[in-house]
Amino acid sequence: MISHKKLLIRFNKIEKKYFSDPHYNISKNYLHYLLLNQNFSFIRFTLSGYITNLILLLLSFISILFSKIKNISHANYFIVHKGQKGRYDFRSNYILDNYEFKKSLNIVRCVSFFDSIKVYFKYPNVIFYLSFDYFNNFFSYNKYSLIEDYKVLHEKEIKNCQDMKKIFKFLKIKKFLSIDDQRIMQVFLNACKELKIETFGYMHYKFSKYVIGIKYLSFDNFIVWSDYFKKKLIDVNKDYKKKKIFVSGYPPKNVSKKINKDEINILYLYDLNLNFKKISKILNELNMKKRINIFVKLKPQRIETKWDIFCKKKNIKYFKVETLDQINKKIKFDYFIATISTAILESTLYDAIPLKLNSSNDFADDLIQDKVVFKVNNLSDIIKITCNQASKKKYFNRIFRKVWGFKKYNSNNIKKILSKYFYTIKS
Repeated sequence: MISHKKLLIRFNKIEKKYFSDPHYNISKNYLHYLLLNQNFSFIRFTLSGYITNLILLLLSFISILFSKIKNISHANYFIVHKGQKGRYDFRSNYILDNYEFKKSLNIVRCVSFFDSIKVYFKYPNVIFYLSFDYFNNFFSYNKYSLIEDYKVLHEKEIKNCQDMKKIFKFLKIKKFLSIDDQRIMQVFLNACKELKIETFGYMHYKFSKYVIGIKYLSFDNFIVWSDYFKKKLIDVNKDYKKKKIFVSGYPPKNVSKKINKDEINILYLYDLNLNFKKISKILNELNMKKRINIFVKLKPQRIETKWDIFCKKKNIKYFKVETLDQINKKIKFDYFIATISTAILESTLYDAIPLKLNSSNDFADDLIQDKVVFKVNNLSDIIKITCNQASKKKYFNRIFRKVWGFKKYNSNNIKKILSKYFYTIKS
């Protein structure tokens, strides 16, 4: 099991020795990713890949020309996942549900060609980021060494930045809005810095020192969910002390009413890089307890995984495509359990207590240090905490206020922020 602390130490050593020049900051997330994933492979040329990306690139150029005619001066980057019918990532809802796409160049990251075509007809002024990225790859390059592999990926990111800079300069873009996608944010922030474009970011994920892409250049303006996350953002990048940070507030949730109060409902949140043998054993033992109902939230992958097979075999109810909102409207949970999934922080929004299962994967250990989750080491710890229902309300209130505070989300507040700070162009 991976130790992110040891990985970061190694990353820092390599960064200091070989890549201390700020010029490399645009692509440092790739250096970290190469250390994290030794099975990384470079894109290979295929005729189908070439044709589909060429089509998306041509459609992008058409959008750029029409955006020029429309005098578009704002740009927006967002993510669309495969199989979502062109709908943007639900973690952007709180911002993009209030966004005026017609007034913006809309830069989309989507891995599926067919979903990309749906996106093109769903939103105006769309360009496809990954089609530019595709043609900036070195198709003939073979993996050689960590240092050389990173240098190749760095050159690709430089080209991506140059492409975005040319587009922004051609359109005379003044403001740029983006989800905080650490894979590409330094590319856009570098382009915007050179062209003096004001930038606006918004969070979709917890902030961590192990998320490399957020460490370097910062957005001029940033929207976070609460004061807790504002503090976490500043902890990982001190530059945000000098930036304008807005708090969106927490979204009220609709939660199902509990039918049988004598039973305990637990939702386990699956994430990557887990010890399958250890976790499956605990889940199976929980499933055998009379008063406990265990459920599992898997990743929305189309292929059947060993987790799907395990849940079916042990007759454990599991969810794949459903969101947390959809799941919690069906079932009232008492506890969320996770190993590294930061969605565990959302548990109190659904009136559930967060339990973090300890492991050698230390990515989310800061949640234990912040005292916003309960640490459990084994089945015995889980049983002990879940049986002590009397103190649940006290723990719930303490954790909820620390993470989410008192401010509730209001779409009108987001509209006001966008209207006052984003849409307005200073003369």
